[in-house]
Amino acid sequence: MDIKKKINELKKRSVQIATLAATLFPTQSGLPAPSSNTNINNDKQDANHSVVVSSNSSEVLNEDITLNIGELKELLDNNSHIKLSANFLSAIQPGPSQKKMRSILEKGFEFTIRNSRGEAKKARCCLNQSPKGYCYGAMKRALNKVYNEPISGNLSAYQEKDNLLNSPNFIAVPIELEDVINCPINTVVVIPKCKGHRHGHIFTVVEKGVYCSDGKEVAGNYFDNNYKTAKGIYAFIPTDGSIKLTPELLQQSPELYATILQKQTGKDVRPLINGKDAQPILFAELSSQKNSHSK
Repeated sequence: MDIKKKINELKKRSVQIATLAATLFPTQSGLPAPSSNTNINNDKQDANHSVVVSSNSSEVLNEDITLNIGELKELLDNNSHIKLSANFLSAIQPGPSQKKMRSILEKGFEFTIRNSRGEAKKARCCLNQSPKGYCYGAMKRALNKVYNEPISGNLSAYQEKDNLLNSPNFIAVPIELEDVINCPINTVVVIPKCKGHRHGHIFTVVEKGVYCSDGKEVAGNYFDNNYKTAKGIYAFIPTDGSIKLTPELLQQSPELYATILQKQTGKDVRPLINGKDAQPILFAELSSQKNSHSK
């Protein structure tokens, strides 16, 4: 259904649309009221059916919003249509688990692994050593020590993706290989199996460009060349951190932008997008009017 049809449908149902919640609660929300010449596709609306258009989120949302990652996870879990892009990674600040993970990796720990034949072997994880090829064995135990994640019996690193997708301790962001360098500290990265790496790879970001599973890895040609064919890489962000959402960042995700605005104002806000590359048009509907027409 195109936007004009949607508006006509709203008119027929006599749904009153507010001039955004900022107009209703300008002092409480801290949001500027939209301009008086608001329109949609140049169709003028009368006073009883005013519509808000925003081609720039800063016109509507002029303050940064800091969220706990746990709150963001809850928001994403309840709104499966919202997808985060890799650009959101740069706004994330690690939480207390960063220091715990770093401490464990610096001190190191020994563990026992079993190969596909069931043979046991002692191995060691330490940030101050070169990788020994036991990334999954080490990371399973590190995640257990820091987040109480259960230690699975899986043998391949890529298999941890499903475990972390279902974990309350992380939110998942699909990324490309070139985005790994921008992952915030303490991110857990899972690389699927690819050419030359039938088990995939798993590690945590210790600092920008420095990674560790059972030993220290550094970003560079070796890393990039070894996993350049990998598709479906995931960054798992611990939920004990925080994220600063700026108007510019929110504009990259109309669905998240509308949901945040709705939470701020207590009004029903939703984006409608006209055309593939068009900016979102945000509606704020009076809750009382919405309820009266839903009977």
